[in-house]
Amino acid sequence: MEATVNKTKIVCMGDSITEGFGPVSVPGASYPTALNDFLGDAYWVFNQGKTSCCTINRELNGRVVGLPYAREQKYEEAIKLKGDIYIIMLGTNDAQDGLDPATGKKDPYSNLIALKEYFSEDYLSIIKDVREAVPDAVIFLVSPIPIKECIWPKHQEKYLAKLLPTIKKLARDNDCEFIDMHREFDSLPVEVVDTLYQADGLHPNIAGTNVLASMIANYLKLYFKTGSLS
Repeated sequence: MEATVNKTKIVCMGDSITEGFGPVSVPGASYPTALNDFLGDAYWVFNQGKTSCCTINRELNGRVVGLPYAREQKYEEAIKLKGDIYIIMLGTNDAQDGLDPATGKKDPYSNLIALKEYFSEDYLSIIKDVREAVPDAVIFLVSPIPIKECIWPKHQEKYLAKLLPTIKKLARDNDCEFIDMHREFDSLPVEVVDTLYQADGLHPNIAGTNVLASMIANYLKLYFKTGSLS
């Protein structure tokens, strides 16, 4: 696909919820693709999500902890795209403790929540990288959707709850727009939310992906109309 000069470029950065996972990983089923459909032909949405990636970018005993998004090729590509708008949704994979159910032990190289003190600094580094490359870009920080009863017990909502205030504060302190997608999903009736997740309790299914994309599209349209979400 070739870029069109008059199109607004939107770059979506994130983990598997952005890239698409399970049934939504089929071509055309990710939230960025659905977002492009909701916004229309005047926009060009790029999916730069990478499955399993986290925000925290640290090493322990010389070994990288987790899979830092900032070290991925998709991250470099996202920066080089020089989009007009960047949508960053990270944090789900930082909300894990590395627990192996078979052994009952926590893998220190997957225990991201143990390094939560670095979450703000490493998230801010991503914001700064985007700003340095594209000073005029509008950056939207999106809080992750809730973690349900996940089949991988290392992922837990109680850990995500510790990170959510940081994302909101980062948006406020760094002139970014903030979309509280966690609250949006949480405010839906329980019986509705239950229909929006895959069986793993972590990723949205196709219906959930469309709801996510629709909500983000509505926030973007509001921003285009008013110039601010605050």
